[in-house]
Amino acid sequence: MEEKKQEKNNKLSVIQKDIADSVTTRINELQEMGALVLPKTYAVGNELKMAFFALQEVKDKNGKPALEVCTKESVANALLKMAIQGLSVWRKQCDFIVYGNKLSCEREYHGTIALALRTGQVTGIPEAEIIYEKDTFKYRIVNGKKEVVEHEQDLENIDINKIKGAYAIVPLSDGTFYTEIMTIQQIRQAWMQGAMKGQSGAHKNFTDQMAKKTVISRALKLFISSSDDASLLEDEAEPIPVEEKRETLEEVDFQDGEVISSELLKEEEKQTIEPEAEEPNWMS
Repeated sequence: MEEKKQEKNNKLSVIQKDIADSVTTRINELQEMGALVLPKTYAVGNELKMAFFALQEVKDKNGKPALEVCTKESVANALLKMAIQGLSVWRKQCDFIVYGNKLSCEREYHGTIALALRTGQVTGIPEAEIIYEKDTFKYRIVNGKKEVVEHEQDLENIDINKIKGAYAIVPLSDGTFYTEIMTIQQIRQAWMQGAMKGQSGAHKNFTDQMAKKTVISRALKLFISSSDDASLLEDEAEPIPVEEKRETLEEVDFQDGEVISSELLKEEEKQTIEPEAEEPNWMS
């Protein structure tokens, strides 16, 4: 039994090294071409090690370890996507989710803020507020930009079952502010695009906090999408070839924001859409 376990662990080590080497090579290629500039403090090797450590806890909906059910190509691409965006799984900036036999790297709320700050256009953490029924709320539109003119709120108005909307204010490098306003209907529609369809415990019990995160994410999307690195920050990473190995992941015995506990939200706060595109099969 012990010998068999050691053999599986050895196979796992080979698979991990193969994938890590492929990701590192691709990152180096992009940097040499001038197509990728990572933050000076981002250590790719360390982040990959932490990512593999985190993957030990990731399981599919049937409770099977991700590294047993996911293809090596999808694992490699998920790690590449994490590294290209300069995200850290241990800082809760991204998370890994299993879709069938594919592994996906999904950017978290904290990761969205980190990317926005990295563009240089956003200079601070956005502030968000909830608009409740009976609140006095007024805004104006000047040259196509929204500005909150007045927001008065009594303590008695605060009720997660009486939310009318939310807004986020983003400080910009030119000294101005960008304001995003969403109605509760728009917020719930955004939640419908996620895996939990807005029906998770976090959405139901912490509706105000989830609404804030949603409006902040929408506000920051503009700056992430318009940055010079938008093609690397948002698009799927170019597939990287993983050299063919006879060992299969099925043979490996391997175990599996901001406002409320990340552990509570780990499975519930994801607002992701299952990837439509099939991963290329590089193993043939």
